[in-house]
Amino acid sequence: MEINVKKEAGRQYLKYFRIWFVITGVFVVLGLFFGVSSLLSREDEGKPGRQNSSAPEERVYDFAEVLTDTEEQRLREYIAQKEPLIQADIVLVTIKEDVESGNYGWDSAMMNYADDFYDEKLYGYDAVHGNGVLLLDNWYDGQAGSWLSTCGNVYYRFGDYEINRVLDAVYYGLDDGAYEAYMDYIDTVYYLMAEEGQMESTSLSLGMILGLPFIVALIYALVNLRQSKAKVTTQANTYVEGGRPVMRVRRDDFIRKHVVTRRIETSSGSRSGGGSRSGGGGSHRSSGGVTHGGGGRRR
Repeated sequence: MEINVKKEAGRQYLKYFRIWFVITGVFVVLGLFFGVSSLLSREDEGKPGRQNSSAPEERVYDFAEVLTDTEEQRLREYIAQKEPLIQADIVLVTIKEDVESGNYGWDSAMMNYADDFYDEKLYGYDAVHGNGVLLLDNWYDGQAGSWLSTCGNVYYRFGDYEINRVLDAVYYGLDDGAYEAYMDYIDTVYYLMAEEGQMESTSLSLGMILGLPFIVALIYALVNLRQSKAKVTTQANTYVEGGRPVMRVRRDDFIRKHVVTRRIETSSGSRSGGGSRSGGGGSHRSSGGVTHGGGGRRR
């Protein structure tokens, strides 16, 4: 009967080391369970509480009356959950106004309205005119559109890419209604703010959680292997008649060489994931002298 030497050696290997695989698996499962539970329970641990008491508690101003009372309250509660996690105020203002009736065009009028609203209400999570973001959404016929105003840590984090991500979320979310669009606004701001800070920390912690059990199990296995002198049960010639392996002649004949080259076209305007981002998108100063960023679009 012909026996596959490699297959039999592998079977013997797994049989001998199966206890170490079991121990490693147990460590991984326990480490993952307790580690993830710890990360979730300490999501906002170590972050300072709100330090600005001058701003109002209100975060949702539905002057356009596109939300129900219940939807407004749900938005307020959701904002209250997210603000401590990103250390920034999240404000929503809806209007239904002819902003182009004055001396400014749509962009300038929306920008000034959003910035001045933020400044006059003294918003800022860490200080007056500090960390925060405000979405101004206009529902006036022929002038509908959104403007995002950033300040403080949101200003430093949000470049043009992030600003457009938020505006996209609102624009496409409106297909399902105003409430859904504004929930998407909150979610996108939270995700983009937490992405580089909290997510990196979580990934590092998870990596340590997953790696530590393997290290412990490996050390344990090496220590015990040195103490026990295991006999080699399988060798290369164990199952060969006469104890001597027979080497059959094998030959590879080179027939031809054929090389194909192609030029891969790349777009200089495409974005590559994982790269560094620069904040301060749309940087300017408001009428009150506060540095803001932001941008907007009509619909």
